[in-house]
Amino acid sequence: MCSDSSSTARTFRYEDIALGAKEARDYVISQEVYDHFLSAFGDRSPIHVDEDYARACGFEGRVMHGALLNGFLSHYIGMYFPGRLSLLLAVDLRLAKPSYLGDTIHLEAVVSQKLDASNVVVLDAVFTNVTRDCLVARSRVQVMVRNES
Repeated sequence: MCSDSSSTARTFRYEDIALGAKEARDYVISQEVYDHFLSAFGDRSPIHVDEDYARACGFEGRVMHGALLNGFLSHYIGMYFPGRLSLLLAVDLRLAKPSYLGDTIHLEAVVSQKLDASNVVVLDAVFTNVTRDCLVARSRVQVMVRNES
């Protein structure tokens, strides 16, 4: 049995999740998030860490790592919706536009499919950059919702 390590995680049971259900949450690409990503994964490609280089390549500044969106999605699934009973099975993340330090990302997911035989929900997620008013990514996610033990 898994111990409950966080009392702040929301909990949705598979049978309580409706087809078409929609949940949304905002995330900020803060200096702290950026620094932790660099520390954990060490991706110091100049497009991500060198302001002048990124501008010379035609960007507004350092392009934030696309994997940050994966991190936000992981938090969203495990802590927000469906929450603590979730087990992320598959993610197809399609990046559309870059994001920058300080941007706010709005993540909204809709339950597009339920697979009753395996307690799996399929979510269609959209990442919108609220700061720059543009779509930054789309994702299709498969999540198993475990039964309470």
